[in-house]
Amino acid sequence: MKMSVDTDTQPGLWRRIVAGRNIRTTVRRAILLALFCLLLFNYVLLPVRVRGVSMEPTFRDGSWHLAGLLRFVGRSPRRGEVVVISITGGRRALYLKRVLGLPGETIRFSNGQLMVNGREQEEPYLADKGNWNLAETRLAEDEFFVAGDNRSVPEETHMMGTVKRDRISGGIFH
Repeated sequence: MKMSVDTDTQPGLWRRIVAGRNIRTTVRRAILLALFCLLLFNYVLLPVRVRGVSMEPTFRDGSWHLAGLLRFVGRSPRRGEVVVISITGGRRALYLKRVLGLPGETIRFSNGQLMVNGREQEEPYLADKGNWNLAETRLAEDEFFVAGDNRSVPEETHMMGTVKRDRISGGIFH
């Protein structure tokens, strides 16, 4: 039995699958979708890929997460929240860190124990407290103290410390 293909209907079928019934409507929808995605991923959500082990076990090296860029509009970050920090002022170099100290507080580490205003803090997100020691640091009214969750890393090799409020770009959804 011989099968034949009707060549007249084949291009019309492919055109309808790719472009829909009305090419102008499809182009308009594609442009609107592109604009929506551009606005969404530049001003509301930012895909962030974790590189390094400083936030383990909470965030694994190589994992992807979404940062909410509007998360701290109208409010400041709270202790325990994971924030996205812009080091260069743009979005090329970002760090994920946990807020440990708030503006005006005094922070220190004593043999791995976080002390805020002289009081020991519980940190349930830690797998290992480590043995960090840090002299008492008083935060200014526009500074936060941040550090990663992997405290088994020596403090000399770990990026931590004070960060100005205007460098905090958003918070991580998890």
